[in-house]
Amino acid sequence: MDESTDSATQATTTNTNHTAPKPVQESKHAGSAVKAALAANIGVAIAKLCAAVFTGSSAMLSESVHSIADCSNEIVLMIGGRFSHHKTDGDHPFGLYRAKYLASFVVATLLFFVGGFFSTSEAIKKIVAVAENPAMRDANQGELLVALAVVAISACLEGYGLHQSAKEANERMKRTNTPHMGLYKFWGRTKSAELAAVIMEDTLALIGLAFAGAGIGLAILLDNELWDAVGGLMVGLVLICGSLLLAFKSGSLLIGEAVDPDTRSKIVDAVNATPGVTRLLNMQTVHMSENDILLCVKIETSKLDRDFDVQTVDKLETSVRNALPWYTFEIYVEPDIYRKDHSKPIEL
Repeated sequence: MDESTDSATQATTTNTNHTAPKPVQESKHAGSAVKAALAANIGVAIAKLCAAVFTGSSAMLSESVHSIADCSNEIVLMIGGRFSHHKTDGDHPFGLYRAKYLASFVVATLLFFVGGFFSTSEAIKKIVAVAENPAMRDANQGELLVALAVVAISACLEGYGLHQSAKEANERMKRTNTPHMGLYKFWGRTKSAELAAVIMEDTLALIGLAFAGAGIGLAILLDNELWDAVGGLMVGLVLICGSLLLAFKSGSLLIGEAVDPDTRSKIVDAVNATPGVTRLLNMQTVHMSENDILLCVKIETSKLDRDFDVQTVDKLETSVRNALPWYTFEIYVEPDIYRKDHSKPIEL
């Protein structure tokens, strides 16, 4: 890069904040999924725990541990969300946005896994005890019917929580002009750690309740407590599998994910449409949070002149922010010259 390019680069450093970003409009239901899940899980956890104590059901004990873990999860996610908005010092130049991702990772690796391991170990203990003592196989059908009723009520509450998650997911897709997709495809693409965690929680809860209900139902029909213990075992395994999936998702966000292909295409179009930009040489993006993006671009301008390049950078920033007003951007631009030997135009 020659002397004029160095000068232009220095100018971009001092002018990247010249154009103030548009405020991001918060979703009408932002955070409602976490709050709804917490409210539902508190009631569900109390009901399940009472039923587990009253009936001695292994499946109900596993489900009560599951719901207690879910309550802890929501609290951790809410703390992470609040902490992410705190003002930062020089040690965190891009803010504390990733506290949400860290909270989601803690939920996945600690609370989910510990809950799943405890449920699985308790169920295995009961299976071994019932196998060694045939007299324990006789089921108290009246008590198990109470447990089955609690499972049905819990399923309704967890279904409401999943409905709230779907409602928030649909609103976020609409707000960001994202093509509509199914809830679980959205889960794979979303950059919202808390919503991804809640969707996973609600889904695992419904799957776990299905296994618990099946185990209790078979125990009643076959008059064999062993099936209740098997239902509890399946609930624990579901939790462990879910913790691994959520750990992969939240870990990927914590490391740093690029924008999705649709957003990338819109950014490229905005840059290429900027007056004065003749070629987009390179572009890198990282989601600092769901709505905050770090954007680094290298461009070739029609004139390699300091004043012209500064104006072009300002126009580029405005163009990108106007094209995607639902995001807040931290933008760094480097004017450069295209060279065949070590420069490659951006590929869509």
